[in-house]
Amino acid sequence: MALSTRVVVMVASLVLLALVIVAAGVVSASPKHNDKEKEHPTTFTILTKNHDVRVVDVRPSGPSHGDMRVGNSTAYNASGTRKIGRIYYVCVLTDPADKSNEQTQAARCSYTDTLPGGEINIEGVNYRSDLSKLPSVNTDAIVGGTGKYVGAQGEVSQRIRGENVYTTFHFVD
Repeated sequence: MALSTRVVVMVASLVLLALVIVAAGVVSASPKHNDKEKEHPTTFTILTKNHDVRVVDVRPSGPSHGDMRVGNSTAYNASGTRKIGRIYYVCVLTDPADKSNEQTQAARCSYTDTLPGGEINIEGVNYRSDLSKLPSVNTDAIVGGTGKYVGAQGEVSQRIRGENVYTTFHFVD
């Protein structure tokens, strides 16, 4: 084989080797998708009690756009035996059910749940008979967080039992 043919073969081999190395790097750097994790999101439940809540009635008097429910409460583990954090929230009345055929008010709510390892941010619309009362059932979106909850997504469902609120977090990728 002539010298120039050997050089061409060697250069072609080196180029092919470089392409294989680059392709392997791209594949290993690509995000991994685990469908099994998506089917089974991580969940946990907390209990909130000792609610400190105020309803702020803006003019005109009575239920009207812009009235607010502002509050905070203590978060406990699901059995209610250990304090684990605090919940802070504000709900703004967006539909005061001021028409004769309406019975349910709608409020846009924003929550920050401060838990071990970071905060979870939650947003959604809550429906209730009156801004001063808790909704009987509620589902909102997890829109982010801090610390170990950075980039958190999913949904939160709440069940009311007397004055206690059971909140279950369902995280997804």
